[in-house]
Amino acid sequence: MSTPRTLHASSSARVFGGVIGGAVGVIVAGLVVLVLGVGLDWGGVGGGAAMGVGVGLVAIGMYVWGYANGLRKAGRGATAPGGAWLPSRDGQE
Repeated sequence: MSTPRTLHASSSARVFGGVIGGAVGVIVAGLVVLVLGVGLDWGGVGGGAAMGVGVGLVAIGMYVWGYANGLRKAGRGATAPGGAWLPSRDGQE
């Protein structure tokens, strides 16, 4: 029998796995549109729009993937409480 903490952890992992899986799907869809636009040499406004949509989908997918990873890592208590903002550590020694 699972304890409530185990149920919450597995539920949380499923949610983040689904969000990351969706982000990967959006990235792949964007890459397909972009490769088709370049490969088929789509021109004009429609071709430019298709390529822009492809690049935009890739950017959105990468953002959501990174956001979900940040929340997942913060939720594990690695460096801050769940969902907290993690400042950059670049100049600290």
